[in-house]
Amino acid sequence: MFTQIEITTACNAKCFYCPNGTLEHKHMSWECFERILQAEKSPTMLLLYGTGEPLLHPFFWEMVAHAKGKGHRVSTITNGTIALSATHSVLLDHIGFSLDTLDEALAKRSGRTSPSKALKHLLACHALAPKKIKIYALNYGQDLAPLKAFAQEHGIALAIQQIQPKKSYQVHYTTEPLPYTTFQCSYLENEKMRYYFVDGTKAPCCFMIDATKVLPTKQIQQHLAQKNNVPSCCTQCGELTGVKRLYM
Repeated sequence: MFTQIEITTACNAKCFYCPNGTLEHKHMSWECFERILQAEKSPTMLLLYGTGEPLLHPFFWEMVAHAKGKGHRVSTITNGTIALSATHSVLLDHIGFSLDTLDEALAKRSGRTSPSKALKHLLACHALAPKKIKIYALNYGQDLAPLKAFAQEHGIALAIQQIQPKKSYQVHYTTEPLPYTTFQCSYLENEKMRYYFVDGTKAPCCFMIDATKVLPTKQIQQHLAQKNNVPSCCTQCGELTGVKRLYM
């Protein structure tokens, strides 16, 4: 069980597959963050990351320190555009770098930020805390061999996620709609995580995108039990279509 908090929807990238461009860009208030920590009384792994770039939040490091002070382990995933100091690298328990390609031209075409800058910041963190670093990449059909070779050369863990057939992702690309292969969700049944949107709305997973459509867990399960009655908050979920999200 872990808790993910979307502390901001602001981002300095325009990735073609990301729904961020359709969202209002705002930061979570300190008051909202404090309410979440009060609700999450038992120490857990807190992932400070959502649809935005977390390091853009003006109080990001204060949030990290505050959560650590309450006994939580704290993790984040960044696009690598903002440098992390030695102190910051030590403070975080896990640091993920979102990186899809090492090719500058391809990164620019896909709306990503400069990979050379991200690599510079990644390697600086890796030199200080190598066991904490991991690369997260999205496979949209690009050549991943150079990225895999880089990760292997430097001994950095690499997780590759297959692009999902989500309507919210399909602003600049299309995929064939996939049929539902199951009406059971492990996130609902096993309580793998708790997710908080930037406005504080709580959800059982991080794949619902729209906070206004989130339903209580029991109500979602009632819908799924009827089969072919998938609630709107779950219609874009790869879990129900059998698409594996991550592979190593």
